Formats: sequence, structure tokens, C-alpha cells
Amino acid sequence: MKYLSSLILVLFFVGCSTTTKQVEPKAIKPVVKVEKKIQVVDCKVHPENIIRFECYEEKANAGDVIAQSWLGYYFSSGKIVPKNKALGIEWFEKAADAGDYYSQREVAIIHLKDKNTAKAFTYFEKAANQDDAVAQRELAYLYDKGTGVKRDVNKAFFYFKKAAFQNDTFAQNELGYYYKKGWSVPKDYKQAAYWYGKTAEKGNDYGQAELGYLYSKGYGVEKNYNIAYKLFTESAKKGNKYAMSWLGYFSEKGIVVEKNYETAKMWYEKSASTYSQKRLAILKNKGLI
Repeated sequence: MKYLSSLILVLFFVGCSTTTKQVEPKAIKPVVKVEKKIQVVDCKVHPENIIRFECYEEKANAGDVIAQSWLGYYFSSGKIVPKNKALGIEWFEKAADAGDYYSQREVAIIHLKDKNTAKAFTYFEKAANQDDAVAQRELAYLYDKGTGVKRDVNKAFFYFKKAAFQNDTFAQNELGYYYKKGWSVPKDYKQAAYWYGKTAEKGNDYGQAELGYLYSKGYGVEKNYNIAYKLFTESAKKGNKYAMSWLGYFSEKGIVVEKNYETAKMWYEKSASTYSQKRLAILKNKGLI
């Protein structure tokens, strides 16, 4: 029992003298912030200023066709950077030669203004064959007038028609004219009225005047002076001289409106066309004005 008590006391003191082992804390690594470089996919996210231009410039120099076209636009228009026609052409042609139809059309317009009809024809043709309506119409005009290429009304009609079916107003009017005159296709007043009607509905003064003529004559449509007068009036409001001469004639002859020589004189003078001058001379010789 004596020995047991001694053993217990020894174990007690040994236990009390044992110290707790300290655990070394692990070293904490510093947090390093990694800045992610955001890749700009579309330069248009920038305000339209030098930052946007530099964005396009970087992309253009790396071969981005759309960016090259934008540089062509900025240099040609003088937006953001000073206007530089030579650089505008250079960048437009880079994009055009890479197949961008917008650039093909725009550089063609520049060349046409510079009387460089050969280059204008080349680029208009490229854009037209990519179904660009403006290029199709402009190429048709080159064929129609024989500018930079041998005159060919069949090819002109072909490209006018392509553009017209893409709702190009000028091309639609030209189709109306071709059908009215019987150029490239047999004369067809109904088709002429159809295409002039398309542009008249859009408020085009030329289409309104030409459709008014067809209604006044009964060509391709049932003769209707009231419709003709309305169309001529709308067209004349927009400054169309041909429509003004017809309003003068309606007033002179008392068609739809009451006969009034002074009103006829007013419209003839506003029109100042060769026809209107002849009608004024006739009225003066008769002592009516």
C-alpha cells in the first residue's frame, strides 16, 4: 500500500510537470491580385472618340477587315481624326480587296467622284455581285450612261431590277422609266405604273409625277384626272418642275380645277421648263395673261 501511494504521487507530479507543446502557426502567403486584361471584341463599346479610333487602328493593323473599313470611314469623313482622303482610300481598299462589300461600294463612290471610272466600275461590280443594292444601282447607271464601260441597257436593266427588288427607290424609278420607254424590254405601261407606284407610295416626287402622267393619259391604268391632279400636287410641293408644269396645264384647261389663267401662269413660271415656257408664250400671244 505504501508503494502504491508512492507510485500515485510520482505519476501525479510527473503529469503536473509536463508542459503543453506549442504548435507553430503556418506561414500565410500574401494574396496577389492578378489583373485580368479584358479583350475588347467590339470597339464600339468605347465612346466615339480617339480611344475608339485607336482600338480600330490596332485591330486594322492586325488584319481585321471590319476595323480596316472603319478606318476608311473615319479618314474619309474626317470624324474623330483629321480628314485624309488618301488614307481613307487606302484603308477602304484594304478591306475591299479582302471582300468587304461596304468598303467596295464606298471606295467605288470616291473613285467615281474623282472621275476614276475604271476603278469605280471594278469595285461597284464586286459589291453588286455581293447583292449590295446601292452598288447594283450605281453599276446600272454606269452601264446606262456608258461611263467607264461600254453602254449596255440590258445590263443596266439587269442591275436596276436587282436593286429595285431590294426596295431601292432610285432603281425602282429607273425600272418604271425603262418600261415606259421600252428600253431593254418591250414597252409596258402597266409595269411602269407598278414601279412608279412603289416609289410614289414612299412619297418620292419623281414617282408621283410620273404616275400622275400615266393617270392623266390612261397609260397602264384607267384614266383618272383626280388621281393625277393629287399626285401632281404632292410632287409639286416637293419642288418637282415637271409636276408644276402639269398643274399649270390643268389650271389653263380647267381640268379638275376651275379654269384660271393666272394660276396657270404661276405654275408655268415656277416650273420654268421648256414646255412651260411654250405654254406661257401661247397664253401671252392670246392676250390671256
